[in-house]
Amino acid sequence: MRSKIVFSIYLLLPLFVLTVWLWPSANAQTKRTGKEVYRGNITYIGGPRGAVTDFFTFTINNITPEAEVTRLMELLKRDGQDKFWDAVAKEKRGTIQIGSGLSRDLNAVWVTQTEDGRKISAVAERWLGFGELRRGARSVDYPFTYIELYVQEDGAVEGTLFPAARVRAKGSNTIEVENFGIYPARLVNIKQKKK
Repeated sequence: MRSKIVFSIYLLLPLFVLTVWLWPSANAQTKRTGKEVYRGNITYIGGPRGAVTDFFTFTINNITPEAEVTRLMELLKRDGQDKFWDAVAKEKRGTIQIGSGLSRDLNAVWVTQTEDGRKISAVAERWLGFGELRRGARSVDYPFTYIELYVQEDGAVEGTLFPAARVRAKGSNTIEVENFGIYPARLVNIKQKKK
């Protein structure tokens, strides 16, 4: 009898360890590590030039930790987007490159679990032109580029990009994004490059 129990334990223990190791946790998507690269097309809709299409590369090197995201949201709620920018300005969480232009650093990247997969949100400093700064144009109040990618579990990816955005805290852990333009740019035909 004792040998049957010992044999059963030796047989079931590796199975239990394997099951625990492979069992997906609720936060498995948000705790991913490693580099993620997404490539696709960006379509700007509206504006003086009409619809314009180009390609983009979105690279995530690492994700802002959850405790840091919570701290940044509190800072945004309490002190506004200027202090938020001061807190994330030196961070380098990845890059966004549009067309053949230079890439911009992603200063904050966070992942939220959704019913269909996960939502990747990122904030980057936007290019401000000399003329825009010299004139003191209203667009200077929109200092961020904000990106959202929706990565579904089946591998489909779509998203939006706000080229000139203003950010505000809304609620406890929600960010409200105001676009300077008429419509945000659409991110389509996105493929994830495996690293």
